[in-house]
Amino acid sequence: MEREQIAWKTANQDAVLKSFEVKPEAPNKVVLVATHFLPSVKTGWQTTYTVRGNGEIAVDAQFNPESEDLPVLPRLGMQMVLPAGFDRIEWFGPGPQETYCDRKEARVGRYSGAVRDQFYSEYVIPGESGNKVDVRWVALTNAKGIGLLAIGAPLLSVNALNHTTEDLEKADCSYQLPVRDFTVLNLDSKSQGVGADTSWGGKAWPRKQHQIPAAPQGYAFRLRPIAAGEDIAAAARAVVRDGQ
Repeated sequence: MEREQIAWKTANQDAVLKSFEVKPEAPNKVVLVATHFLPSVKTGWQTTYTVRGNGEIAVDAQFNPESEDLPVLPRLGMQMVLPAGFDRIEWFGPGPQETYCDRKEARVGRYSGAVRDQFYSEYVIPGESGNKVDVRWVALTNAKGIGLLAIGAPLLSVNALNHTTEDLEKADCSYQLPVRDFTVLNLDSKSQGVGADTSWGGKAWPRKQHQIPAAPQGYAFRLRPIAAGEDIAAAARAVVRDGQ
């Protein structure tokens, strides 16, 4: 990955905003369209936000590379940082263990836990862990039950940790990781498979069907605020009934 996928590591850092449009569609709805260009990989990224008066935001993202010679992607999605306190995670999807597109032998259900417990600290060298694929919805909440709900259209690949990607890259052992009070949340369309199907192929690529081609594609989800005491599953169902 460090050699063949390095182009994607910093692709977003020199992103150029090409246009930003605001389109009021109704008294209680507005559409915002942000179009970016990533010059280092010659790729376009357009995000459309449909904001409703009740606080819901429908997000649609489109990935449009100009070249056919780009390497496969480690992941395709978006990341946000939630402030301190939003340290509880609940999701409807495979679990409770971590799952990846080529490691998802888990029962679909409703699971919950602390964000800090999603990280597996026993790997010899610390790395990303705790991913969740085929997620129908995921909620991050604080001690009062207030938080953020994300609903896939139809599914998401989700990762919530108290460590940044840079933290994981710099540490040689888990005890060297800084203690963070915020939560890094990835809401992805896809995350590359783990690979290494055999004990002697530890550096082998994931199978082709578990790779992410650098080809035009997109995904969508909806964000919704969660109030204290609200039934999260019922809120997610209401969003689905309302239509993505």
